[in-house]
Amino acid sequence: MNKISIIKATKKHREFLIKSNSIIHEISEQDCGSEFAKRIDVDYFCKTPKFYCLIAEYNNIPVGTILYSKMYWADDGEVLWVSQMFVEKEYRKHGVAIELYKALKAFSPEANVIACATGKGNATMNKVLKGIGFKIIDMNFFAKKI
Repeated sequence: MNKISIIKATKKHREFLIKSNSIIHEISEQDCGSEFAKRIDVDYFCKTPKFYCLIAEYNNIPVGTILYSKMYWADDGEVLWVSQMFVEKEYRKHGVAIELYKALKAFSPEANVIACATGKGNATMNKVLKGIGFKIIDMNFFAKKI
């Protein structure tokens, strides 16, 4: 496989991001609907984005993505919260996830921790995270729509 390039997402990646979100939502068996497609323009393709997004491209075709934001943990300082990571099925096991992870660290070198949550049933993502050194922390993850 030729070199994968990692770039910041632009409007040309909009449909890929929406498709990725839909697949992740389905795999995670979330029982609430996703608002991502409705909100992407006002939340990302705007003057002050609410999150960051990197795209992995192979021959100028998007094949993977990682969405993240910055937050602060009292014990660790700046944390990168990965809300989604996705690699097209046919490009898995070719190092795309590792390249996205390396780029995430390079784009935000001041961060001390990278954290995320994934569904227990998402075996693929759980395996990827363990493979690149993530560890399960013993915490409950709570959320409430407001």
